[in-house]
Amino acid sequence: MKVGFVFHKDPSLQPDGIDTIRLHALTGGLRKRGLAVEIIAPVDGRSVTAAGVPVHPLEHLGVAGFDVVKTCYHFSIELIGTFGGPVVSRLVRVVDEKAPERDAAWRGRLVHCQDAIAARARVVVFNNRENEQRWQAVYGARVSTMLVPTGCPSVIPRTGASPYEEGEKVVLFLGSLCAPRMVPMLNGLGEALRGVARIHHIGRDKLHLYDDGRADGKAEELAPLVVRHGEMPEERIWNYIGHARIGLALAPGPYPFDNDLAKIYSYLRGGLPVLSEERVVNNDLLAATGNGGVFAYDDVDDAAARALMLLERPPGVARQRVMDFMAREHSWEQRVDSYYRFFTCLQAGGQEPQPH
Repeated sequence: MKVGFVFHKDPSLQPDGIDTIRLHALTGGLRKRGLAVEIIAPVDGRSVTAAGVPVHPLEHLGVAGFDVVKTCYHFSIELIGTFGGPVVSRLVRVVDEKAPERDAAWRGRLVHCQDAIAARARVVVFNNRENEQRWQAVYGARVSTMLVPTGCPSVIPRTGASPYEEGEKVVLFLGSLCAPRMVPMLNGLGEALRGVARIHHIGRDKLHLYDDGRADGKAEELAPLVVRHGEMPEERIWNYIGHARIGLALAPGPYPFDNDLAKIYSYLRGGLPVLSEERVVNNDLLAATGNGGVFAYDDVDDAAARALMLLERPPGVARQRVMDFMAREHSWEQRVDSYYRFFTCLQAGGQEPQPH
């Protein structure tokens, strides 16, 4: 079976964010299972490879003879052209005419992509039930839906020497700065923990893509007391996780459907206790593992108090037990299995997943 993953940018040139980590894990895993998987992306008429998977230009889509095409994000649907076969589309969140507010600058295009997916896709895949139900409320049940959550590696690198200053207690914030509200939260928490622990941020700064909501247009900047590392290869990140004390998870906004945070999977896979904000949909993983705590939404004082509690009295659950649970229950291999079963069933003419 030949499967094309349509990605909206050249993955061979991208740093290790969750978008490319997911792409490489799924495409590589499906190829190991025997499917002929290729990535289709805007690569300027050349064919390259990304993490060992062939990447072909968009025009390849019309001549490669794919049995099914999977689009990865909203904008991927704009790239399929006249492909006439089955399309499977994945969406991170469902946008409507009002929410999330942070998507104001892109709202029209995002809704247009959703409408195109509703008209064209055979199945729409979601990380969580909140967005699946939101889709069904807007578009009805005429398109089948399927749940495939975020995953984590079953094998991670061994921890090496600490990348932090000697004796430093670290609250690690992984992932993109993707909502203006995150900046005052990080600054406030950093100030509250001054002299006790420092916040380190690894990831992209994407604030320019999102609406700040301020009339004067002057967004708050991240304070120097938050240590910024920028982007780095995934393999190096695991060492930062391994030597941190707490993993921090901030909600992009007030809506649970907008707050599916892959970083929680990474923190827990590395055995790191998680301090997470209310309204984050992955907080059920903290309950399942017993490895962390939740603070009140938009409450820096509560975040600081709970951070101090985790620093002084870490959860009693064994670190290796948490790590083993995540590898066993939430590995990328399990997500690959979900897609493999679905794709092979689709090829055999079997029944598609039904709306939940």
